[in-house]
Amino acid sequence: MVYAMSRGWFDPFEEVRRIWKEMDRMFSELLSSKPAELRGEAGYRQPLADVYETDRDIVVVVEVPGVDKKDVKINATENAVEIRAESAREEEERGATWHRRERRYIGFYRRISLPAKVDPRRAKARFRNGVLEIRLPKVEEARGYSIEIE
Repeated sequence: MVYAMSRGWFDPFEEVRRIWKEMDRMFSELLSSKPAELRGEAGYRQPLADVYETDRDIVVVVEVPGVDKKDVKINATENAVEIRAESAREEEERGATWHRRERRYIGFYRRISLPAKVDPRRAKARFRNGVLEIRLPKVEEARGYSIEIE
């Protein structure tokens, strides 16, 4: 009880909430990382991604090589970000006989669960050399305050 008193109010369910949140994150990652064909996203590749957290933002960095900035679409909610990028290559060499044509279409899709709630309206993104960086400001969690009785 001394430990609880030194930290303020003791919440016996805090650890349960933390574990629940971690399990929710793991299941979301599991479901979002299944093959594109199972999600109905056939023809799309899953791009490599990094997610890290600063004191103010959640930062998502995704590799989408071979597409132009105008072909990248980002959708965000308070707990996930979805990236879709498509590009069709139309250039053809006149007079050439094609033996293999694997790079005609490029499509990427990835849905990433975020480790904290964010404000998607204030998100910023930049795209350089095939690398997309999305900065999503974190939402401040509600904190409890002591109320003195008059």
